[in-house]
Amino acid sequence: MRVRLLITVSLLVFSFTPIRIVAQNAPDRYWVQFEGKVNSELPAGFSTPFSINSPEEFLSPKALERRARQGIPITAHDLPIPPSHLASLDSIQSIQVILKSKWFNAVTILVKDSTFDVQSLLALPTVIDIRSVQSVKPNRPSIMEIMPTRASANDTSAYGGGWNPISQLHANWLHGLGFRGQGMMIAVLDAGFENVESLPIFERAWQQNRIWEGMDAMQSQGGLFAHHRHGTAVLGTMAGHLEDSLIGTAPDAHYVLYRTEDAYSEYLIEEDYWVAAAEHADSMGVDLMNTSLGYSTFDDSTMNHTVLDLDGITCRISQAAQWAAQKGILCVTSAGNSGSTEWHAITAPGDAKDILTVGAIDANGNHASFSGWGPTADGRIKPEIMALGVQAAYPHADSTIRYGNGTSFSSPIVCGAAACLWQAFPDATASEIRSAIISSSSDFLQPSDSMGYGIPDFRLAFEILSQEGATVWDAAATTGLIFPNPSNDGILRWLLESDSTPTEWKLFTSGGQLLRQGSVSEWKDMNGRYQGWVQFDHNLTSGQYIFQLLNKNQPLYSAHWTMSRQ
Repeated sequence: MRVRLLITVSLLVFSFTPIRIVAQNAPDRYWVQFEGKVNSELPAGFSTPFSINSPEEFLSPKALERRARQGIPITAHDLPIPPSHLASLDSIQSIQVILKSKWFNAVTILVKDSTFDVQSLLALPTVIDIRSVQSVKPNRPSIMEIMPTRASANDTSAYGGGWNPISQLHANWLHGLGFRGQGMMIAVLDAGFENVESLPIFERAWQQNRIWEGMDAMQSQGGLFAHHRHGTAVLGTMAGHLEDSLIGTAPDAHYVLYRTEDAYSEYLIEEDYWVAAAEHADSMGVDLMNTSLGYSTFDDSTMNHTVLDLDGITCRISQAAQWAAQKGILCVTSAGNSGSTEWHAITAPGDAKDILTVGAIDANGNHASFSGWGPTADGRIKPEIMALGVQAAYPHADSTIRYGNGTSFSSPIVCGAAACLWQAFPDATASEIRSAIISSSSDFLQPSDSMGYGIPDFRLAFEILSQEGATVWDAAATTGLIFPNPSNDGILRWLLESDSTPTEWKLFTSGGQLLRQGSVSEWKDMNGRYQGWVQFDHNLTSGQYIFQLLNKNQPLYSAHWTMSRQ
C-alpha cells in the first residue's frame, strides 16, 4: 500500500467524490553513488577545493553558529561533492544531473536517451553504485481520496480551532510567558503550498518577512505555491495567525518552505528530493524541521520498503533524517496513517534515530486508529510522542478553516510547540530539547507500541530544562517571581501565587513615578500560579525599576527589576 501524504482532510459537506490525479510520464532517473570526498581519498586526476578548515565556503553563518552552540564539529560529511566528480558526468550528453546530495556523496541523474547504458557509468573511477529511483509508468493513475470528517465548532477563544491542540500539550503555557517561536527557524518539507502567498492566515508572517522560499526540489512549473494544498494545511497548524479562527503553535517563528513530495506519482526519487531539501535547510541554519510525509511502497514494486527496513538505517530518507539531527536540527516527523491497514507500522523517515516521531490522538487523548504503530525493526520505541490528529483545525487553500484527521497534523503541532520551548532555552541542544519533551510525556514510565511515551506536557518540559536559579520557584521566599532579572532585551516575565487574579501591571521608576501600565491576560502554570510577560519598547532605557501586579487597582505583588540593554 502506498503512503504518501499523511493527512486525511475534511470537507464542509459530507458527500464527496474521490479526486483522481494521473501520474505523469517521466524518463528514467537513477541514483549515482560516488566514492571519496577529501583529497586523500580521491583517485589520480580528481580533487576538491573544499576543506573542513574553511566551512564558511559551504555553510551559512547561522548553520555554523548552530553547530558551535551545540558543540557539533564540522566533518567531511559536511563537505560538498567534489566538483571533479560532477565534471566527470558533465561531458555525457545522454544524462543530466538533477539532484545532488553532499551527505551521501551522490547525485540523481535523468537519462535523456533511452538507448544509453546507464551501467556504463560504473567505468568512471569514482562511481561505485547505480540504482533506479524512478521509471516510466505510462497511464498509471494514482488516486488520492479527500475523506470528509465531521467538523467541530471553533473554540470561542482567540485561538479558534487552534486551542484544542495547543492546550492538550499545555504549550499555551509557553505562549503565556511570551514564547511564541520568535527567532526560531523551521524548515517545512512537504508537497505544494497552494495559495500560502495570498491566504489571510499567513498575511502577518509575510508582512514580518518570516516565510521564506527554500526550494522546489522537483524544479516544476508553478514552484512552491502550486500542485498541492497539503503543505498549506501543515504550515497553518504552526504559522497560522487569524484571531478567532486559528492561531498555530508557533505563530512568531520563521519558516523556510521546501517542496519534496510529488503528488502525482510515488517513486523512490522522492526520498532523494527530501535529502536535497534537508541538506539545503541545514546549510541555511534552520533549528527545526517538520516532515509530514512517509514512505513504504511505491508505483514500482521493486522499490518497495518492508517493515523490516524500518531500522533507521536501511531507508535513505531515514538515514538522512538522523544525520540532520546529529547536525543539531530538531527533526519532527509524522508516524504515518497506516495503523489500521495491513502495513500497520510507522513509515520512513519515522523510524530514524534521534528524531521525534509523532502519532495521532483524539481530543480525549485516545490513540487514533489510523496512526502508525511501533516499534522499529531494531526494537526502539516509536512513535515517541502523540498529539492531536483527529478533528484538527487547518487552513484550506480556499481560505476557510476546516477540520481533518492525520498524523500530518500531529507532527507540526508538536514542531511548533518545540520551537517555543527551545526559544525559552536558547543554549540547549536539539538533543536536550527532544529529551525534555519525551521525559515530560504522560506514559514515560510505561511506553507502548501505540502511544510511545504518551502525550507531552510542555509545562513539565520547561521545568525539566530550567536552569538553576533562572525560573526556580521558592514559595517560602516570595509569592512572586520576575525573570530574567536583569533583562537585556526589554522582556520581563512573571509568576504569581495569589488568591486574586491579576488584571493589570504597572512599571515605576525607583522613585515611584509611573512610566508604563497595561492589562493582563489570565494564564496559569501547571501548579496553578498566574504567569505572564511584558515587552518594553526601546524608549525605556537601562536602569532600576519597580514592577507591580494589581487586581482592579489593588496591589498584589511588587518587585525591583533591572533592565540592562545590550
